[in-house]
Amino acid sequence: MSTDTQPSPADQQRSRVARRQKTPKPQDRVQPPRQRRPALAALAVALIVGGALVAGLLAVRLDSREPVLAAARDIDAGSVITEDDLVEVQVASEGLQLIPAELADQILDGDTYARVPIRQGSLLDQNILTDTEPLADGRAVVSVPLNAALTPVGELRSGDLVSVVRISGGDDKLPLATLTEGLVLSVSSGVSDDLGESTAGSLSLLIPSEAALVVVDAAGTNRAGIALLRHNATPEDPLEPGDTDPPGASSSGDSDAEAP
Repeated sequence: MSTDTQPSPADQQRSRVARRQKTPKPQDRVQPPRQRRPALAALAVALIVGGALVAGLLAVRLDSREPVLAAARDIDAGSVITEDDLVEVQVASEGLQLIPAELADQILDGDTYARVPIRQGSLLDQNILTDTEPLADGRAVVSVPLNAALTPVGELRSGDLVSVVRISGGDDKLPLATLTEGLVLSVSSGVSDDLGESTAGSLSLLIPSEAALVVVDAAGTNRAGIALLRHNATPEDPLEPGDTDPPGASSSGDSDAEAP
């Protein structure tokens, strides 16, 4: 006798229900990624193009740099410019009055002076150089020792306008007097040797030549005081002399007096 293996109608119905439950619903299916919005894509393109333009402009700017002259070291006011003072650097000099490196020979061939103190690395332009010699027109350069009691040592630097004052006292009984105005050309600091001995520094001053005698005398007797008037003067500024009568000079009345 044969056995019927076909499922019953009830089993077939249960199988169909089970298959429907295993089939994912449309809302449960993984949705494909949405396409990017056109506005964001356009912004990305603009940023890329803008970055390329900026890089191109920077490259052009670097290519436009020119060789100009700069100070290879500190240069005191009134100093003549030498080859050791100059160095060539590359800068974008558009719109500036910088001195091209190709004009270095013209500066060195003729006497060119620093109008103001020039610090190392400063770019040279036409406003800080001059062809006027500081010693011209009746001027002289003298040295005055630095004395902490008579000079503002820490305040003085090249390019300062100062007043030289004779301190009263001593056997000659010379009175207190303003000797002259002067321009500080350079300041040299004191040095100490291996034995502990120290030497005072000094000032190099540009003064009217008529005051040279009294200033040197006061400096030699340690009676030259310095008063700082202002910073940033130039060798072209006028310097007013003061009491320029030499020490021990007799008045006209004394010279005419009758001998006993």
